[in-house]
Amino acid sequence: MIKTPKRTICLQSPAKVSVRQGSLQVERAGQTTKIPLEDMWVLIIETHRAQVSTSALSTLVDSGIGVLICADNHMPNGLLLPLGAHSRHAAIVEDQLAISKPLSKQLWQKIVVQKIKNQARVLELQGTDASSVAKFSSCVRSGDTDNREAAAAQAYFRLLKEGYTRRSGPLTGALDYGYAILRAGIAREAVSGGWLISRGIHHHNAYNAFNLVDDLIEPFRPVIDLMVVQRHLDGTLSPEKRAQLAQVFEVLVEVSHTKMNVQTAIQEELSGLRRSVVEADASKMSLPKILPLETAVLE
Repeated sequence: MIKTPKRTICLQSPAKVSVRQGSLQVERAGQTTKIPLEDMWVLIIETHRAQVSTSALSTLVDSGIGVLICADNHMPNGLLLPLGAHSRHAAIVEDQLAISKPLSKQLWQKIVVQKIKNQARVLELQGTDASSVAKFSSCVRSGDTDNREAAAAQAYFRLLKEGYTRRSGPLTGALDYGYAILRAGIAREAVSGGWLISRGIHHHNAYNAFNLVDDLIEPFRPVIDLMVVQRHLDGTLSPEKRAQLAQVFEVLVEVSHTKMNVQTAIQEELSGLRRSVVEADASKMSLPKILPLETAVLE
Protein backbone atom coordinates (compact mmCIF):
# COMPACT_ATOMS: atom_id res chain seq x y z
CA MET A 1 0.00 0.00 0.00
CA ILE A 2 1.38 3.41 -1.03
CA LYS A 3 1.64 5.91 1.80
CA THR A 4 -0.48 9.04 1.24
CA PRO A 5 1.84 12.05 0.91
CA LYS A 6 1.35 15.20 2.91
CA ARG A 7 0.17 18.23 0.95
CA THR A 8 2.19 20.98 -0.70
CA ILE A 9 0.12 24.18 -0.53
CA CYS A 10 0.76 26.91 -3.10
CA LEU A 11 -0.60 30.45 -2.55
CA GLN A 12 -0.75 32.31 -5.86
CA SER A 13 -3.34 35.03 -5.15
CA PRO A 14 -3.84 37.69 -2.41
CA ALA A 15 -4.83 36.08 0.89
CA LYS A 16 -4.78 36.49 4.64
CA VAL A 17 -3.02 33.55 6.27
CA SER A 18 -3.27 32.51 9.90
CA VAL A 19 -3.05 29.39 12.05
CA ARG A 20 -5.93 28.53 14.34
CA GLN A 21 -6.76 25.37 16.26
CA GLY A 22 -4.15 23.28 14.48
CA SER A 23 -5.11 24.34 10.97
CA LEU A 24 -3.79 26.74 8.34
CA GLN A 25 -6.57 29.22 7.64
CA VAL A 26 -6.51 30.99 4.26
CA GLU A 27 -8.98 33.84 3.73
CA ARG A 28 -9.46 35.20 0.19
CA ALA A 29 -12.30 36.61 -1.88
CA GLY A 30 -14.66 36.30 1.07
CA GLN A 31 -14.03 32.57 1.49
CA THR A 32 -12.03 30.68 4.13
CA THR A 33 -10.15 27.44 3.55
CA LYS A 34 -8.84 25.36 6.45
CA ILE A 35 -6.04 22.81 6.09
CA PRO A 36 -4.87 20.73 9.09
CA LEU A 37 -1.18 21.34 9.79
CA GLU A 38 -0.63 17.60 10.25
CA ASP A 39 -1.54 17.16 6.55
CA MET A 40 0.99 19.73 5.29
CA TRP A 41 4.55 19.27 3.99
CA VAL A 42 5.54 22.59 2.42
CA LEU A 43 3.80 25.97 2.05
CA ILE A 44 4.78 27.94 -1.08
CA ILE A 45 3.96 31.65 -0.95
CA GLU A 46 4.17 32.98 -4.52
CA THR A 47 2.10 36.12 -4.14
CA HIS A 48 3.59 39.22 -2.51
CA ARG A 49 0.10 40.21 -1.39
CA ALA A 50 -0.28 37.52 1.24
CA GLN A 51 -0.63 38.70 4.83
CA VAL A 52 1.12 36.21 7.13
CA SER A 53 1.83 36.92 10.79
CA THR A 54 5.12 35.98 12.44
CA SER A 55 3.04 33.94 14.89
CA ALA A 56 1.67 31.88 11.99
CA LEU A 57 5.14 31.39 10.52
CA SER A 58 6.49 30.30 13.92
CA THR A 59 3.68 27.77 14.34
CA LEU A 60 4.24 26.40 10.84
CA VAL A 61 7.95 25.71 11.39
CA ASP A 62 7.26 24.34 14.87
CA SER A 63 4.99 21.86 13.10
CA GLY A 64 7.85 20.82 10.80
CA ILE A 65 6.42 22.59 7.74
CA GLY A 66 8.82 24.28 5.32
CA VAL A 67 7.78 27.74 4.11
CA LEU A 68 9.05 28.73 0.66
CA ILE A 69 8.99 32.40 -0.43
CA CYS A 70 9.12 33.47 -4.09
CA ALA A 71 10.48 36.55 -5.87
CA ASP A 72 8.60 38.83 -8.28
CA ASN A 73 9.34 36.39 -11.10
CA HIS A 74 7.71 33.59 -9.05
CA MET A 75 11.02 31.73 -8.64
CA PRO A 76 11.71 30.55 -5.04
CA ASN A 77 14.26 32.77 -3.29
CA GLY A 78 13.84 32.03 0.42
CA LEU A 79 13.15 29.06 2.69
CA LEU A 80 12.08 28.97 6.34
CA LEU A 81 12.90 25.72 8.15
CA PRO A 82 12.56 24.40 11.72
CA LEU A 83 15.65 24.44 13.93
CA GLY A 84 16.60 21.69 16.38
CA ALA A 85 13.44 19.74 15.64
CA HIS A 86 14.98 16.32 16.22
CA SER A 87 15.68 14.99 19.70
CA ARG A 88 18.82 13.17 18.44
CA HIS A 89 20.18 16.17 16.53
CA ALA A 90 23.59 16.19 18.27
CA ALA A 91 24.13 12.46 17.76
CA ILE A 92 23.24 12.60 14.07
CA VAL A 93 25.50 15.59 13.45
CA GLU A 94 28.36 13.90 15.30
CA ASP A 95 28.03 10.82 13.06
CA GLN A 96 27.72 13.03 10.00
CA LEU A 97 30.90 14.95 10.80
CA ALA A 98 32.73 11.67 11.30
CA ILE A 99 32.03 10.35 7.77
CA SER A 100 35.32 9.18 6.29
CA LYS A 101 36.54 10.45 2.94
CA PRO A 102 36.36 6.96 1.33
CA LEU A 103 32.74 6.56 2.47
CA SER A 104 31.84 10.05 1.18
CA LYS A 105 33.31 9.14 -2.21
CA GLN A 106 31.44 5.83 -2.32
CA LEU A 107 28.16 7.52 -1.42
CA TRP A 108 28.66 10.16 -4.11
CA GLN A 109 29.49 7.45 -6.65
CA LYS A 110 26.23 5.68 -5.84
CA ILE A 111 24.24 8.91 -6.10
CA VAL A 112 25.76 9.80 -9.48
CA VAL A 113 25.23 6.30 -10.89
CA GLN A 114 21.54 6.36 -9.93
CA LYS A 115 21.07 9.87 -11.28
CA ILE A 116 22.48 8.83 -14.67
CA LYS A 117 20.33 5.68 -14.74
CA ASN A 118 17.27 7.82 -13.97
CA GLN A 119 18.17 10.25 -16.75
CA ALA A 120 18.47 7.35 -19.18
CA ARG A 121 15.09 6.05 -18.03
CA VAL A 122 13.47 9.44 -18.69
CA LEU A 123 14.76 9.31 -22.27
CA GLU A 124 13.50 5.74 -22.69
CA LEU A 125 10.04 6.80 -21.50
CA GLN A 126 10.14 9.51 -24.17
CA GLY A 127 10.89 6.89 -26.81
CA THR A 128 14.48 8.13 -27.23
CA ASP A 129 17.57 5.95 -27.57
CA ALA A 130 19.24 6.39 -24.17
CA SER A 131 22.34 4.23 -24.76
CA SER A 132 24.68 7.23 -25.13
CA VAL A 133 23.65 8.41 -21.65
CA ALA A 134 23.24 5.03 -19.94
CA LYS A 135 26.84 4.04 -20.78
CA PHE A 136 28.16 6.68 -18.38
CA SER A 137 26.62 4.88 -15.38
CA SER A 138 29.02 1.96 -15.75
CA CYS A 139 32.20 4.05 -15.63
CA VAL A 140 31.61 6.27 -12.58
CA ARG A 141 34.57 5.95 -10.22
CA SER A 142 34.55 6.42 -6.48
CA GLY A 143 34.00 10.14 -5.89
CA ASP A 144 33.26 10.54 -9.63
CA THR A 145 36.79 11.81 -10.10
CA ASP A 146 36.33 11.85 -13.90
CA ASN A 147 33.13 13.94 -13.58
CA ARG A 148 30.97 11.47 -15.49
CA GLU A 149 27.96 13.24 -13.99
CA ALA A 150 28.62 16.38 -16.06
CA ALA A 151 29.39 14.43 -19.23
CA ALA A 152 26.19 12.41 -18.89
CA ALA A 153 24.14 15.55 -18.19
CA GLN A 154 25.44 17.25 -21.33
CA ALA A 155 24.48 14.28 -23.48
CA TYR A 156 21.16 13.88 -21.68
CA PHE A 157 19.87 17.42 -22.08
CA ARG A 158 20.78 17.45 -25.78
CA LEU A 159 18.44 14.48 -26.21
CA LEU A 160 15.75 15.62 -23.78
CA LYS A 161 14.88 18.64 -25.93
CA GLU A 162 16.65 18.68 -29.27
CA GLY A 163 18.62 21.82 -29.99
CA TYR A 164 18.69 23.08 -26.40
CA THR A 165 20.90 22.80 -23.34
CA ARG A 166 20.04 22.80 -19.64
CA ARG A 167 20.56 26.58 -19.43
CA SER A 168 19.08 27.73 -22.73
CA GLY A 169 15.67 26.98 -24.14
CA PRO A 170 12.03 26.51 -23.18
CA LEU A 171 12.73 23.95 -20.44
CA THR A 172 14.91 26.15 -18.26
CA GLY A 173 12.26 28.07 -16.31
CA ALA A 174 10.19 24.99 -15.48
CA LEU A 175 13.26 22.96 -14.50
CA ASP A 176 14.59 25.73 -12.26
CA TYR A 177 11.22 26.10 -10.53
CA GLY A 178 10.71 22.36 -10.10
CA TYR A 179 14.21 21.78 -8.76
CA ALA A 180 13.75 24.62 -6.25
CA ILE A 181 10.53 23.04 -4.94
CA LEU A 182 12.22 19.65 -4.70
CA ARG A 183 15.21 21.20 -2.92
CA ALA A 184 12.89 22.79 -0.35
CA GLY A 185 11.22 19.46 0.40
CA ILE A 186 14.53 17.66 0.88
CA ALA A 187 15.80 20.50 3.08
CA ARG A 188 12.63 20.34 5.17
CA GLU A 189 13.04 16.59 5.73
CA ALA A 190 16.78 16.76 6.39
CA VAL A 191 16.51 19.58 8.93
CA SER A 192 13.57 17.98 10.72
CA GLY A 193 15.65 14.77 10.91
CA GLY A 194 18.51 16.56 12.65
CA TRP A 195 21.05 16.65 9.80
CA LEU A 196 23.54 19.48 9.38
CA ILE A 197 22.58 20.46 5.84
CA SER A 198 25.53 22.79 5.31
CA ARG A 199 27.85 19.74 5.51
CA GLY A 200 27.73 17.84 2.24
CA ILE A 201 28.90 14.47 1.04
CA HIS A 202 30.35 15.89 -2.18
CA HIS A 203 29.36 19.56 -2.25
CA HIS A 204 31.56 21.68 0.04
CA ASN A 205 30.88 25.28 -0.97
CA ALA A 206 31.52 27.49 2.06
CA TYR A 207 28.87 29.94 0.82
CA ASN A 208 26.16 27.30 0.37
CA ALA A 209 24.01 26.49 3.40
CA PHE A 210 22.46 23.50 1.57
CA ASN A 211 25.43 21.37 0.53
CA LEU A 212 23.92 18.11 1.80
CA VAL A 213 20.59 18.88 0.14
CA ASP A 214 22.37 19.52 -3.16
CA ASP A 215 23.95 16.07 -2.87
CA LEU A 216 20.70 14.29 -2.06
CA ILE A 217 18.61 15.99 -4.74
CA GLU A 218 20.57 14.59 -7.68
CA PRO A 219 18.76 11.25 -8.27
CA PHE A 220 15.41 13.05 -7.89
CA ARG A 221 16.04 15.74 -10.53
CA PRO A 222 14.96 13.46 -13.41
CA VAL A 223 11.48 13.27 -11.82
CA ILE A 224 11.09 16.98 -12.54
CA ASP A 225 12.50 16.49 -16.05
CA LEU A 226 9.91 13.79 -16.76
CA MET A 227 7.07 15.97 -15.45
CA VAL A 228 8.16 18.90 -17.62
CA VAL A 229 8.45 16.98 -20.88
CA GLN A 230 5.47 14.65 -20.48
CA ARG A 231 3.06 17.25 -19.13
CA HIS A 232 4.29 19.94 -21.53
CA LEU A 233 5.24 22.35 -18.77
CA ASP A 234 7.95 24.08 -20.80
CA GLY A 235 7.66 27.59 -22.22
CA THR A 236 5.92 30.36 -20.30
CA LEU A 237 5.67 29.32 -16.65
CA SER A 238 1.98 29.95 -15.95
CA PRO A 239 0.37 29.63 -12.49
CA GLU A 240 -1.17 26.34 -13.60
CA LYS A 241 2.21 24.93 -14.62
CA ARG A 242 3.81 26.04 -11.37
CA ALA A 243 0.99 24.41 -9.40
CA GLN A 244 1.60 21.13 -11.26
CA LEU A 245 5.33 21.25 -10.54
CA ALA A 246 4.59 21.86 -6.86
CA GLN A 247 2.97 18.42 -6.76
CA VAL A 248 6.29 16.65 -7.44
CA PHE A 249 6.19 15.05 -3.98
CA GLU A 250 3.13 13.04 -5.06
CA VAL A 251 4.85 11.46 -8.08
CA LEU A 252 5.56 7.74 -7.70
CA VAL A 253 9.06 6.24 -7.87
CA GLU A 254 10.56 2.90 -6.89
CA VAL A 255 12.85 2.39 -3.91
CA SER A 256 14.14 -1.06 -2.95
CA HIS A 257 11.55 -2.75 -5.22
CA THR A 258 8.71 -0.81 -3.56
CA LYS A 259 6.55 1.82 -5.26
CA MET A 260 6.20 5.00 -3.22
CA ASN A 261 5.72 8.74 -3.63
CA VAL A 262 8.69 11.11 -3.85
CA GLN A 263 7.99 12.47 -0.38
CA THR A 264 8.37 9.00 1.16
CA ALA A 265 11.37 8.29 -1.09
CA ILE A 266 13.13 11.36 0.33
CA GLN A 267 12.54 10.01 3.82
CA GLU A 268 13.91 6.63 2.72
CA GLU A 269 16.98 8.28 1.21
CA LEU A 270 17.77 10.03 4.48
CA SER A 271 17.09 6.88 6.50
CA GLY A 272 19.45 4.99 4.20
CA LEU A 273 22.07 7.69 4.57
CA ARG A 274 21.80 7.31 8.32
CA ARG A 275 22.36 3.55 8.04
CA SER A 276 25.30 4.08 5.70
CA VAL A 277 26.94 6.53 8.09
CA VAL A 278 26.42 4.38 11.20
CA GLU A 279 27.53 1.14 9.51
CA ALA A 280 30.16 2.75 7.23
CA ASP A 281 28.54 1.00 4.27
CA ALA A 282 27.43 2.95 1.19
CA SER A 283 25.28 0.04 0.00
CA LYS A 284 22.78 0.80 2.78
CA MET A 285 21.66 3.99 1.05
CA SER A 286 18.29 3.71 -0.71
CA LEU A 287 17.82 5.77 -3.88
CA PRO A 288 14.82 6.28 -6.19
CA LYS A 289 14.28 4.73 -9.61
CA ILE A 290 12.17 6.45 -12.24
CA LEU A 291 8.78 4.95 -13.09
CA PRO A 292 6.30 5.91 -15.83
CA LEU A 293 4.69 9.16 -14.70
CA GLU A 294 1.97 8.53 -12.10
CA THR A 295 0.92 10.37 -8.97
CA ALA A 296 -0.32 9.10 -5.62
CA VAL A 297 -3.97 9.71 -4.84
CA LEU A 298 -4.49 12.16 -1.98
CA GLU A 299 -7.14 11.12 0.52
